Amino acid sequence: MSKIVISISGTPGTGKSTLAKLLQKKLGFARLDLHQYCKDISTEYNHAKKCYDVDLKRFKKLVQTKMKAHDKLVIDSHISHILPKKWIDLCIVLVCSDLKKLKRRLENRKYSAAKVRENVDAEIFQICLVEAEEKGHNILVIDTAKKLDEKKTIRMIQHSLHLQE
Repeated sequence: MSKIVISISGTPGTGKSTLAKLLQKKLGFARLDLHQYCKDISTEYNHAKKCYDVDLKRFKKLVQTKMKAHDKLVIDSHISHILPKKWIDLCIVLVCSDLKKLKRRLENRKYSAAKVRENVDAEIFQICLVEAEEKGHNILVIDTAKKLDEKKTIRMIQHSLHLQE
């Protein structure tokens, strides 16, 4: 495998950035953190939800540019699972089985009560996982309710990609 692209998706608060930074540090992946490009790939700021509305065409164009620039890329975003299957070698979907813990994480980010509820509901219904399955991705599900064992997590990812450990 010459180029490797991993998408890390999941409800906000499940640990996408933490895992992406780990892959960056331990396996030398370039990291595409969508938060850094919000204004570049947005249609407008959604004041009701207090976030940017992503233009999917701009998002895909940004990802394609980064894929061309890097041999090993990890895409860190709660919407990365919607990318085409042919672009992604492994789609990691993070879940948090402890909904109270997820709720606390979101509240600690100062999310509004409505935004916390929306994201907890998305986790209950496993929206990211269902959509990733619908796209036909090679999926690895990791529950982040407990602290991740870094070595075990890296081994699982390498195994899923059929890489040397």
